[in-house]
Amino acid sequence: MDSKLRSNFTLAAVCFWSFCALAGLSQSLLAEVTVSAALQPAATNVGEPVQLSITVNGSQRVDQIPTVAIEGAQAQHIGQNTQIQLINSNLTVSLTNRYLISPNRIGELQIPAIDVLIDGKRYQTAPLKLKVLDVGQDPAGNSPPPPGPTAEIELPKRPVYVGESFPAEVRLLVPSEIRWRIEKMPEFETDSFTKTPFQQPQQRQQKRDGKDFEICNFRTTLTAVKSGSVPLGPLTFNIQAAMPKKKVNNAANPLGAFFDGFPFDNQPTTLQERKVILPQQLVEIRELPAENKPDSFRGAIGQFRFSSSTSQSKVKFGEPLVVTLQVEGEGNFDRIEAPPLLEPEGWRAYPAEATYAKSDDTGLRGVKTFRIALVPEKAHTRTPQFEFASFDPNSATYQKQQNGITSLEVEGVPPPAPEVKQVAAPKPPEPKPEPTPEPKPVLAEQRFELEAGSQVWQSREWFWGLQLAAGLLLAGGLGIIGVRGYLARRGDGPKLLREAKALEAGLSGATERSAFFERAVRAAQLRSQARSGQPAAAADAVDISRAFSAGGLLQGELHWLFEADAEARFAGGKTGQALKEEERRRVLELLGKLS
Repeated sequence: MDSKLRSNFTLAAVCFWSFCALAGLSQSLLAEVTVSAALQPAATNVGEPVQLSITVNGSQRVDQIPTVAIEGAQAQHIGQNTQIQLINSNLTVSLTNRYLISPNRIGELQIPAIDVLIDGKRYQTAPLKLKVLDVGQDPAGNSPPPPGPTAEIELPKRPVYVGESFPAEVRLLVPSEIRWRIEKMPEFETDSFTKTPFQQPQQRQQKRDGKDFEICNFRTTLTAVKSGSVPLGPLTFNIQAAMPKKKVNNAANPLGAFFDGFPFDNQPTTLQERKVILPQQLVEIRELPAENKPDSFRGAIGQFRFSSSTSQSKVKFGEPLVVTLQVEGEGNFDRIEAPPLLEPEGWRAYPAEATYAKSDDTGLRGVKTFRIALVPEKAHTRTPQFEFASFDPNSATYQKQQNGITSLEVEGVPPPAPEVKQVAAPKPPEPKPEPTPEPKPVLAEQRFELEAGSQVWQSREWFWGLQLAAGLLLAGGLGIIGVRGYLARRGDGPKLLREAKALEAGLSGATERSAFFERAVRAAQLRSQARSGQPAAAADAVDISRAFSAGGLLQGELHWLFEADAEARFAGGKTGQALKEEERRRVLELLGKLS
């Protein structure tokens, strides 16, 4: 019996609620259908999303989700919910679609009327406006928004000088809660400095004013090219950033508590293009002072140490002494030249070979090395001394440094030529008036008698005797030269000539400049030895010219040959240089004249 009563009661309850539902549904079908749109909040910052709600009252039968298109913002559908209320037997039904609106520009955005299709009939919402402010502005008078990305630069705290190279570090600071990435490397806008490309950035975490930041360091090297208060920048960073979403105040929304929690407060925002601009900086640039500028100054600006070394304590006359000079420190190494020689007399210096080894990524720290070949042209007792001058920008003074010197012995220095004393010629006697000749008979014997008081050397016999003696001496000298040449040809002469011809035969195919000139000089020395008997290794351009009685043109060619050989062997940076065909032709013609 109890079971039957319980079954009847359940059936009655189902019928009652079915009746109520049918009554409410019929009432809802007869109720007026309305649509509305609402923004929460109505003002925001660029990149920070807001919620847009499109609500349909009086029906749940929406044909499709309404499409939202807003110029200057992105719209994303994030959900749909239905609300049914039964109040005093009155059943109300509503359907709400919710969107996340993310503005990407500053200004007042127009949200147009949105079409909603219900049972084939078109309804429209009223237009809305969204006020979008820049980052850092407070749109609703609430707590200030989190800081956005900023940029800063670190420059020397003192004035810099024209020609000085100095590091500049630009830093991009982005709050840790912002998702971001950089689009491309920044670039300075300036015509007052030369600059190196930015290095790959170094990223680190740092806390500032109690907030966590990601900091990217960009380093470059700047060199001032003109003086004055010159501008540097601006500099623009192009980044993609997703600003953190501000918590929306939904106190006025009856469903605000629901939409204020997960997952809506953690909705990901899309990356927006942002420009972070470092304002223009003014840098004071000064000219280098002219007062107390050393003659040896060549443009080095910075802090440096200067030293030298050589592995030779003895050198043969005419052979090179190689000196290594080193400049170490911090400064504009790209503008540092080889230090000058303080006492160049008696030295023939060739161009220096320079190398640079940097100690950091900027290239401002390192060691620059110069290797210089110097040929002694007279006897020296110590190595040459150089002076390196620089300008220290910290103290604004010029600095001079000299290298240390060591003892040196030059072997094989030829003895000095004997001093030729100039003997004044005797003053000729004043001419005497010639007496009037007396007429002499034809075929009479003529005798030449010295006048009283005249010198013996003024007689004709003495004059012709001197001429005869000079002729005999000349003939004897020529005979001696001929005999020496004959003996040379009869001795090692043929062998030396064969050796010279073998060297000359290889000159046609030689391509390396240093080896070519070395062979050509050796061939000329061998021909000189075959002709004069003087050892080939000691023969220079003057000796060869004397052996062949060379005229001015041939003598000039011989001097050029020896100079070209010395340059090819000793000058810095020319090892392995290719031979020019014009040089080959010139050398072969010269050796042909010596054969």
